[in-house]
Amino acid sequence: MWCRPDLWIVWFVLLLLKCLMKPIIILKYLRRSKKLPKIDNKLLFQSATNLAFLIRTRKVKSEEVVKAYIARIQDVNPLLNAMVDHRFEAAVLDARYVDRLIESGVKTEQQLEAETPLLGVPFTVKGSIGVKGLSHSAGEVRFENRRAQQDAETVKLMRAAGAIPILVSNTPELCMYIETFNKIIGTTNNPYDLRRTPSGSSGGEVSSLDPRASVIGLGSDIAGSLRIPAAFTGIFSHKPTPGLVSHYGHNPTSPDMNWYRYFTIGPMARYCEDLSLMLSILSGKQGKSLKLDQKVDIKSLKFYYMEDDGGCIATNKVSQEVKAALRKVVAHLQNVHGIEAKKVNLKQFKYACDISLPLILNLNGVTSLHRNDAHPKPWGTVFIEMIKFIFCMSEYTLSPLLYAFLKRVSVWMPDRKIQRIREKADLLRKEFHEILGDDGVFLYPTFIETAPFHKETYFKLFNAHYTLIMNILEVPVTNCPVGLSKNGLPIGIQVVGAPNEDRLTLAVAKEIESAFGGWTEPPKPSPTSQKSLDLKKKEKKLHCIIGILF
Repeated sequence: MWCRPDLWIVWFVLLLLKCLMKPIIILKYLRRSKKLPKIDNKLLFQSATNLAFLIRTRKVKSEEVVKAYIARIQDVNPLLNAMVDHRFEAAVLDARYVDRLIESGVKTEQQLEAETPLLGVPFTVKGSIGVKGLSHSAGEVRFENRRAQQDAETVKLMRAAGAIPILVSNTPELCMYIETFNKIIGTTNNPYDLRRTPSGSSGGEVSSLDPRASVIGLGSDIAGSLRIPAAFTGIFSHKPTPGLVSHYGHNPTSPDMNWYRYFTIGPMARYCEDLSLMLSILSGKQGKSLKLDQKVDIKSLKFYYMEDDGGCIATNKVSQEVKAALRKVVAHLQNVHGIEAKKVNLKQFKYACDISLPLILNLNGVTSLHRNDAHPKPWGTVFIEMIKFIFCMSEYTLSPLLYAFLKRVSVWMPDRKIQRIREKADLLRKEFHEILGDDGVFLYPTFIETAPFHKETYFKLFNAHYTLIMNILEVPVTNCPVGLSKNGLPIGIQVVGAPNEDRLTLAVAKEIESAFGGWTEPPKPSPTSQKSLDLKKKEKKLHCIIGILF
């Protein structure tokens, strides 16, 4: 086991946090989770691809679809707290225009499909991605009233394809945490269990997609923000090959030349078939080189997998349920296609934190609270804010303060050490790309477990390196749901390919969806019995006693 002294210190601090916080969290969430309202409208069961077909063939009107999703959002958002801002009225007007265009017969169905493949289909957008006229604060209190002056490039491309934006969804402050919370909107809840986190930073987006309050959406990723939330809520997401999709119009951003290598915007969907369509739209002219329309023969691919990182002291062990889900996929490949996936041991993976974090922290000019050009001593500002945070007086949440502190510490790291880390990353990247080639796929856990309770992520933060390392390796990754745990929570795994082999990961994701059912609807509300009413009364009394603790 990797046992460097400083990692033992990290392990001890995390253990101390767990000992302090876990009992309070258990007490806080003794009460059973409420269930979301049931779904009555059958349109909400269709993929975006199918909805576009139904709209352009005049089997259903775009206005009807848009209004159905707006109604669903209004039903579930009071429980999920996923929405930041909306354009419901404007979206309905957009839908009516689409319906008039189709009724006019100016263009044939074939022309509509070729030019506007998502014509009339509503979509949602992560709040850090600009939608003209809607909130673009990324959870920062000081910029609460900021509005996007124009659409992000990705939103422009989606609109050009006929899709209709209806809302922007919640994020942690400056997208800097794997728990979706900020001081403007508050905490976003997981549709499968409102006591649990949908993760972050695309937590609001997945909490809209999962309960059929959205059909497709846009998220972003620099450490797993597309994939961990998707894994926690049982949907599909795709981190494209870096450089394929424009990141213009995202907040936060960075002028650093390495930013585009690690950061990307990508598609999210309940149904896997929508990912390929969205990627072809988002990648623009570059998408032609991906050959997304070319059929992939699963039997022609080579499969590799790892069940864990090999044993890093700063991380928790991968749960048996997650490992079992991965093994089910491996067994399916063997039993159905006669493919024997090779279990590999990439030893450098257990140093993922050592390799990844310094490179991310070394990015210059990232939008954050310590970049205060008007202040002569920006680091002094950070120190003052940390003191204020201790006394519950800061307008900032913990995550951007922690980032600022780590950024400050990283400045002291010698250049030669950073260079050694870059060289180690380059060697691992080269080795990984050579293993995969142009016909290889790698299976790996997205996270160590299913969605934890709110605030448990504070002592599980370093487990995000299962996704973060893939950003450093600059590879395309698709998160795939593989059934539910014994507690009824989704389990996700990563399907990884070599650069520009996005079509392989998407094809494998489609195979996994076919084999294991893909997205599964969150639990439905059940009739309330007298016994459950009595239990609720007891829980309410208990919460009155412990409410002041957390």
